Amino acid sequence: MTRHPLSHAAGAFALLLALNSCGKQEQPAAAPAPAPAPVAEKPAAPAPTPAPAPVPVPVPAKPAEPMFAAPVDLNGFGSDEPAPRPDEPKRGVIVIDPKNITHSSQQHWDQYDCTSFEAKRSGRYEVRVTYTLRTATMGTQFRFAQQPLKKTLSASSQPKRVVYGTVYVEKPMTYPFSLYAAATGAEPGFEIHEVEFVPAPEGPAPVQAEDGSIVLEAGSATTWSENMRFEPKPEKNCLGFWTSEDDFAEWDFEVAKPGRYKVTVVHGCGTGNEGSEVAVKIAGQELKFTVKDTGGFQKWSDAAVGEVEIKSAGKTRLVIDPVSKTKSAVLDVNKVVLTPVG
Repeated sequence: MTRHPLSHAAGAFALLLALNSCGKQEQPAAAPAPAPAPVAEKPAAPAPTPAPAPVPVPVPAKPAEPMFAAPVDLNGFGSDEPAPRPDEPKRGVIVIDPKNITHSSQQHWDQYDCTSFEAKRSGRYEVRVTYTLRTATMGTQFRFAQQPLKKTLSASSQPKRVVYGTVYVEKPMTYPFSLYAAATGAEPGFEIHEVEFVPAPEGPAPVQAEDGSIVLEAGSATTWSENMRFEPKPEKNCLGFWTSEDDFAEWDFEVAKPGRYKVTVVHGCGTGNEGSEVAVKIAGQELKFTVKDTGGFQKWSDAAVGEVEIKSAGKTRLVIDPVSKTKSAVLDVNKVVLTPVG
């Protein structure tokens, strides 16, 4: 029987496959690789705390250039001394020239004495001393009629005025006074240029009442005078001895309620002395009245002299200033009353 060529080829191919697979074991399929164990993550280390920023060191400012080429002596500028009044009257002010003051050096102090202080009237005076001093500070004491006034003086190359306080003169006469100062050494560093006794009020400043009225008592006046004075005896309690029309009186007071006021002068005049003319000045206004006979200098009578307008609150000054004197005295004044109008 004849075989077909294709059948013979297929058998040869099958035999070849069998021979190739002989002696070989079948390899099992490789197992999949196990998943790697999870690695625990380490917690992140905390961020380091930043170091505090260094405190900036201030750079010293460059010193300012001085305004003046040399130090300026301010002579107590900014001190608590009262400011001088520009229009202060001179009537009744007693001035002691340094030529009338003698200096003597003691073991621990310097002493300055005056024996020629002549008071023409009784009353209260403010003591002022004008001086120069080379040392930084110096304790001093002013003594008048057993009335001591202490004051620490500061250095001043130019004459400087200070207020020591007030003293009371009991009656017209010549008085001594002394000023004691710490010793300044062989060369005098302290010099007195002037001592002044300036009229001062006896009593407290007037105060406006709740109803708006203001009573200016005689004792609250400053008497710019050489003879007129406050008479403190209870039966008098007035400004008396008004024998010169050049003497006048002032009251300084605070007004809390501005407005229009009626002015009344409570006064007295002895028989035969009536007829003098007197001016009342306040807030730039002037009223005048003629003194009437009241039957005696301490027989009080009200003189309604007119009305004035006080336009603003604050310090106010009233002045009684005689214009003329007909006989021996002008009048006595017990008080002045300001009464609100309306």
